[in-house]
Amino acid sequence: MVKSFSLPDISARYNMYSAGLISSLHNSKRDWDLISFNIHSLNTLLTSKYTIKVSTELYEKATFIQQTRSCQFCMEKDYRTVYDDEGNATKEYFETQTKIPVNEIRIYEERFTDIEILLINFGKNQTAITSRRCWDCPKCGNKNEVAKTPKSDRQYGSNATFGVIYERPRRTMMNRSSLDRLSMKWVTDFMREVDVGLMAYQKAYFDEHGHDMSNDITPFGHDDDKI
Repeated sequence: MVKSFSLPDISARYNMYSAGLISSLHNSKRDWDLISFNIHSLNTLLTSKYTIKVSTELYEKATFIQQTRSCQFCMEKDYRTVYDDEGNATKEYFETQTKIPVNEIRIYEERFTDIEILLINFGKNQTAITSRRCWDCPKCGNKNEVAKTPKSDRQYGSNATFGVIYERPRRTMMNRSSLDRLSMKWVTDFMREVDVGLMAYQKAYFDEHGHDMSNDITPFGHDDDKI
């Protein structure tokens, strides 16, 4: 059962800080300290259970994507979670090509023999191809060609949320000309996280109390193209 909340209705404070945030963002000379105050105030309204953590280190861990290459010669077991009609979860195992993290792979040049060079380049006018890039699978030891084993192309969608946000960019000699743009991106990313936290907060409150809050809380329009 969801724990009872001590704040039955946070909509008035939320709307107040939202209005302050929108006003400060529309100001041509943006006060990032004031903007930061308003957005952090919005965050703290979500109670400790749903408050978005602010940590560059935790954000980098949450968003890290380990790129891999798949060995063409060996297999490994993997699994997917499946649910039955009653919502019970089970693991379904299957075999797939072994995925090796790219930081565990050493790529090297392998030179073709003279006969291979002749055959590969026969009838071609461009510069002769004399070698290929390869890597040895650390699991089975077999040689893979880089051209035949591309890196995994994984990335998060633009609306991905992680329950954590990186710290606000600070002015340095390197970013002084782009600080406003970087700070605006921080606000957009932060508000996306806050909006998701807000929806989770409201759902938990409704489930606990069996009725809506007296005033619904409208998510902040962080994608407003007028800002």
